[in-house]
Amino acid sequence: MKEEQQIYAPQVLEFITISTELCKQLELCHEAERKSFIEVMCKLLPMVYVKAALVGSVEEASGYNQEYVTEEDYNFIRSSVANIMGAEDEYLDTFKEDFKYSEQPILCAISESLADIYQPLRNLVEIYRQGYDDAMEVALFDAMEQFKLYWGQTLLNVLRALHAVRYNEA
Repeated sequence: MKEEQQIYAPQVLEFITISTELCKQLELCHEAERKSFIEVMCKLLPMVYVKAALVGSVEEASGYNQEYVTEEDYNFIRSSVANIMGAEDEYLDTFKEDFKYSEQPILCAISESLADIYQPLRNLVEIYRQGYDDAMEVALFDAMEQFKLYWGQTLLNVLRALHAVRYNEA
């Protein structure tokens, strides 16, 4: 598949679409009620994971793209989610690299995990919004590499935590 076709492949565009929706929900979460926020996240996160996995292998692209998510943006998402989650923001994680060297699970935050997922996805969405093929190739490659190395596992971990909160509150 040629690079130009790859960035416009249906599975890629579906991944961009669901990523856009996740970013929108995180950006507006300060207006949401806790129960509805958790329900939305428990529905969107699996879709993001599946759509990212369906993208499959992406041809390597080298270059540099501007980062659109600022530290202020990241902190806004993190603090908005932390406010919604309250005391339920923290969860224990055994899939962190640090766990290999510890007998105790690592304490993580739902808010930080969601902000960590938000950052590469928002950057990808913004680059796609601009519509420059070369930049889109690099952004897609970068996002998929980050998916394999980091945010895919983070998504699964935070989904587990959200699931526990959602169904323990019911």
